[in-house]
Amino acid sequence: MTTPGATPDPSPAPDPSPSPTPASPSMPASRSASSSTSPSTSPSDGLSAGLAELVGRLRAAGREVSARELAEAVWLARLTAPPPRTGDRPEHHEPPPARPTGPDEAVRPSADEPDPRPEAPPRSAEHTAPLSLYAPSTADAVPTRAFPIRAPATGALSGLLGLQRALRPLRGYRPPVPPVLGPELDEEATAERSAADGFLCPVRRPAAHREAEIQLLMDASPTASVWQPTLERLRQACERLGAFRDVQVHYLHQGPDGSAMAGTGPDPHQTRLRPADQHRDVTGRRLTLVISDCVGPLWQSGGAQRLLYRWAEVSQIAVVQPLPPRLWDRTALPADPGMLVHEPGVGRGMRFVADERHGRAEPPAGALPVPVLLPTDRVLGGWAKLLGGTGTRTMRGAASWVLPQHPAQSASGPYAGARTPQARLRDFRSGASPGALELAVHLAAVPLYLPVMQLVQEALLPDTGPMQLAEVLLGGLLERLPDTVDVPGPRYDFAPGVRELLLEMLDRGAAELVLKYLSEYVTRRFGKGMRNFPALAVARLQGQDTGEPAVPEDPDGGPQADEELFAQVPARVVRWYQPVRPVPGRLDEVERLLGLWRDRRDRQMLFDAQALAEAALAADGDARSRHLLGRVLFARANTAEARRDPAGARRMLVRAEGLLTGHEAATAVARADVRHELWRQDHDTRWLRAAVAGLAEMPDGADLTTETARRLRMGRVLLDLARTEPERAESATAAVAELRLAIGLLDDLEAPPHRRAGALLDLVAALRLTRGHDTEELLALNDAAESAAEDSARLLLRTRLQRARIHREVRDWEAAATAYRRAERSAPRDSHERCELLAEWGEMLLVETGRPDRAEGILREALTNVTSKAPLRWHLHLLLGTALLDRYRDNRGGGGFLPDVYEGCHLLELSARRAADPATRARSWLTLAGARLELPDPQAHLASVESDYGRALREITEPPSLTAARALHGRGELYERMARPFAALADYRAADRHWRALTAQGTPIPESEARATRERAAALDRP
Repeated sequence: MTTPGATPDPSPAPDPSPSPTPASPSMPASRSASSSTSPSTSPSDGLSAGLAELVGRLRAAGREVSARELAEAVWLARLTAPPPRTGDRPEHHEPPPARPTGPDEAVRPSADEPDPRPEAPPRSAEHTAPLSLYAPSTADAVPTRAFPIRAPATGALSGLLGLQRALRPLRGYRPPVPPVLGPELDEEATAERSAADGFLCPVRRPAAHREAEIQLLMDASPTASVWQPTLERLRQACERLGAFRDVQVHYLHQGPDGSAMAGTGPDPHQTRLRPADQHRDVTGRRLTLVISDCVGPLWQSGGAQRLLYRWAEVSQIAVVQPLPPRLWDRTALPADPGMLVHEPGVGRGMRFVADERHGRAEPPAGALPVPVLLPTDRVLGGWAKLLGGTGTRTMRGAASWVLPQHPAQSASGPYAGARTPQARLRDFRSGASPGALELAVHLAAVPLYLPVMQLVQEALLPDTGPMQLAEVLLGGLLERLPDTVDVPGPRYDFAPGVRELLLEMLDRGAAELVLKYLSEYVTRRFGKGMRNFPALAVARLQGQDTGEPAVPEDPDGGPQADEELFAQVPARVVRWYQPVRPVPGRLDEVERLLGLWRDRRDRQMLFDAQALAEAALAADGDARSRHLLGRVLFARANTAEARRDPAGARRMLVRAEGLLTGHEAATAVARADVRHELWRQDHDTRWLRAAVAGLAEMPDGADLTTETARRLRMGRVLLDLARTEPERAESATAAVAELRLAIGLLDDLEAPPHRRAGALLDLVAALRLTRGHDTEELLALNDAAESAAEDSARLLLRTRLQRARIHREVRDWEAAATAYRRAERSAPRDSHERCELLAEWGEMLLVETGRPDRAEGILREALTNVTSKAPLRWHLHLLLGTALLDRYRDNRGGGGFLPDVYEGCHLLELSARRAADPATRARSWLTLAGARLELPDPQAHLASVESDYGRALREITEPPSLTAARALHGRGELYERMARPFAALADYRAADRHWRALTAQGTPIPESEARATRERAAALDRP
């Protein structure tokens, strides 16, 4: 799991020093009360107050604990707390002062702002409060003042002490080379000499250091995340063992040419890959453990086996194979049973005496054995005794034979060759363990997202572990889905037809239980900001009324990717146990399927509806069939799956626009939706103008629902049109009028609050584009939208982000910082929206408030969490590189911190070379040019600086440009520095033309920079 982290809080850190005044506002209420309790307070009262304080602090950090978890924590604290020493007086230790991480007074939130952290409830309330299956929303959870770190999941490191004891014999391992001698500090001699000389003078003496090292090499295959706890367990045990001078962890990747590469992380896009042989140790001091299931592409190609051969020639290496031994023959590294023999001083590898072959082929000539170990304390302990003992040692075990030119294997996993669903399941059952089969059956009722699969294991099948999960992942039943920005991490789906076969083996009651745990997960992760489709599925399976009408079509677009992820599989489970009977009439059935899709988000219903609508269009070709088919195509184009194929989605939208040609009010509204979506695809404003014209031509006399939809669509289309036009006031004013009418009609309809909240937010956005808008009115409308948003995390995020932008426009940095902080708390922890918010917040601190030191922490966290494929990543590189350079320049008088310049140059060059947006690349090259001049010996970098300015200019395709003017001015200054006045004058004149053209367009320009350009040109133009 991921330990919750947060951006640096811009509020000032509370002063922890004691004071005679009443309790500090930052102190929990229970603590304030306990500090003033009379001496006669009973111990039980103090205990209750302490527990209330503990619960309050946990809730303030966004963590909800059950009564059992709290009791276990108290019990564990009693066992692990050190006993007080006799005669010691109890002391009250105040926490150390928190390092200030927020902005200065210019952006610090008001001291009068109420503390958003929830107060600890009384103990009695904890006992009397009703229990619920669903966890409360975490939209307003207060994050801790820390950056996110990776921590092992609950229970993943159980038995760590046993493993550490099993590996203890490695302390006796002696490499086959002389010991390393080096100086160490002689404390007594240092003290005596320093006392005699009057100043500190270290004295060193020769000493033998710990000789051995260990390297853990994790295979970065698609199933690597399953074995991450195994890696973490080994790493911690080795670090605590005290036997190694160094413990290194690297990840093994396959390079573009098929060679073995190594990096510091599992994602090849976020780590620098180097040839793996650079980490090979030829001295024999370093032990290497390769953690892998040996079924990835690097093993199938033989590249990993060839790597093992080269390393086994010079050092001790072994493979930690997490799969059960009965599956090893189905991997790319089969192992033979036999006897492992270690003879100190005889070579650097290990001998292996295989058992009788029993029909197995003899190992080929020149092959080397590599031990294959299970990740159990017994097996790893035996390997440790083998290496750490004296004299010749033997151990029963297994080893694989590797060759210097190891051949490639056929692309297959432990289960291969099956194609039909029945054959896939039959082959899986023939080799899978009972636990793996039971796990596969239960996983048929949930989306195959790794945290959800592990949740099913922990909740329903606690006797299964990573080994059984790996059997399912590698068993030929699943297909890997492509990674997306919306849903990070590996996702899978059953091969066509397999899920239905597994559901036949799953009892209906068990399916309900699985979906109940899934609904808890959805509520924990998303709060009430997303419809809980698993909970609705449970209600339908139990024959209960969900109490939710079908969701009306909303112009906000289709469902989000995470919503579809947790909607489709529960809908398929319900459809399996409760088949839906079609209604008479093809078009009536299409209408019903569209309504069911809006309610359940079952993608199969759209496929069925399209097939029926296509048949009706071919048979009749009337207006109703065209209208329904156009709506179905629009719905399909708005699914998360279709949005991952923009070309396919656009084809569906273009066809839908051609089908929706009628003059009926419903058809006109649907046609406007399609045209609006087409504009989102290709940003051609003609689609927006066509949508406005179509809505304006709608006949009068429509019912209240249709008229409301028309006003909402018209307002939103006009709003987007205003955002794209240079003269935006006219379209923005028209959008304001339409949205005000729409909000009134929504009130008459008594529409759900979330629809009113969305309309209010659009009204605020439109008002911000008009001239002379009233800030107080904007804030009042935003408050109304926040009230209507209720517990919707997405709408709360929009309202709070809108508030930050309102304050930012009027340069109220203090209020803007407070609003950004509240918005950040509303964003899901690992979401792309949170990264965008942090980037916007950091850019405000960097550009508008001039606080690069405060912006750095926020931008770093955004860069840590953004996915490698998101375009935002390279914009964050640009912002963070600029922040580091600005901080160095601000502190130049005090010496500055030169590593800021080097890191800034690295980040800027990455952004300049990899960003997809030409404007971002141009800004990155421009900033990089100035950064190189801050390096030591700038004369050595002048050629690179000139090249950077030229690259920035080549990225600009639409002059005039602010970036082009700055690049030309900067290159002119560079040419002056290089004693090239004529080239400098030409660049200054070109920059001046850009400044003048921008002014003529009405674009605001920095007058001081434009004036400096003209002054330098005039100075060089003098005879």
